Amino acid sequence: MIPFQERKKFRKIMYSKASLVTLFIVLIAAGRGAWGIHQKAVIAETERDIALRSLSDFTSRITELQASLARVKSNQGLESEIRQKYTVARPGEEVVIVVDDIAKKGKNGEAIDSKSLWQQFVSFFGL
Repeated sequence: MIPFQERKKFRKIMYSKASLVTLFIVLIAAGRGAWGIHQKAVIAETERDIALRSLSDFTSRITELQASLARVKSNQGLESEIRQKYTVARPGEEVVIVVDDIAKKGKNGEAIDSKSLWQQFVSFFGL
């Protein structure tokens, strides 16, 4: 009969209000911890995806730069880069610079009246 009485005591302690409240508090604390870990895992996954995209961008940029470097290493590529960045020509060649109409327009797209100094003077005094 002693084991039965001990079981009854154990059940009485386990099902008491204090032990149930303590168990509920422990359950809430464990749930909060698990939720925090889940949120950190989601953040880590998104950051990993961002890092992978950056890595793929960098590898594509590296291949572009290697191709550009190989092109510039040749004489023809070097000459084209120099001609593109600086307006130079070989002896006997001429350089032509084309100016668009857009460059001649003002901020609002209106054509700028290029008046001479005398025309500005006359228009200032209304003569």
